[in-house]
Amino acid sequence: MLKVFFERIIRSYKNPGFRFDPDISSVMLCSFVCKMLIEWLRGLRLVLFLKLPRFLFLGRGVSFSHLSRIELGKWVVLGDFVTLSGLGRGKLTLGDGCRIGSFSRVVVSTTLNNLGEHIHLGHHVAIGDYSSLGGSGGLDIGANTITGQYFSVHPENHRFDDPERPIRQQGTQRKPVRIGENCWLGAKVTVLAGVTIGNNCVIGAGSLVTKDIPNNSIAVGNPARVIRSL
Repeated sequence: MLKVFFERIIRSYKNPGFRFDPDISSVMLCSFVCKMLIEWLRGLRLVLFLKLPRFLFLGRGVSFSHLSRIELGKWVVLGDFVTLSGLGRGKLTLGDGCRIGSFSRVVVSTTLNNLGEHIHLGHHVAIGDYSSLGGSGGLDIGANTITGQYFSVHPENHRFDDPERPIRQQGTQRKPVRIGENCWLGAKVTVLAGVTIGNNCVIGAGSLVTKDIPNNSIAVGNPARVIRSL
């Protein structure tokens, strides 16, 4: 009965086709439910900042900066030691059902002298553990896109035109990154500034994406190239 009850909840709010593995025991299920309850209680701390969390689940050590610039949808899950910073011209938004893996950083800006643009994640986006998402030039990820561990996005590049000046003093060139809906980006994929990845794409593990990838493509390599269409 316990499995049936929770299956109905998960199907209603997250995954219509969800079904527990037959080998999941009642003890395993109760342990999982207790963990989620603790994470939900952690999410209630946002009430102290005049934010009303809507089924927000927080792991241990989650940190927020510039919370007024952060918008969270329903059923958002943030893993252990995730960092979210909304400092920027636009906002950091996570759609309904988003999941950010443990030890990941989702940061719009890292400097106060040149604010970044925004980070927008659509509904049911899932980001793997140890990932790094920057929003300096603007980052948009479409609904239902998922990534593996150590995924990184860099919407800016350091300038190095002047050999007489340290690179760190030459500023950056910023360009937006756009990743479409229903994509799968494998572990350790890196996406550089100015890249657009279309809808329904698969990017192989370890790939470095330096150029646009059209819709319905499979791309792999360093630099990534399209090997076939879906």
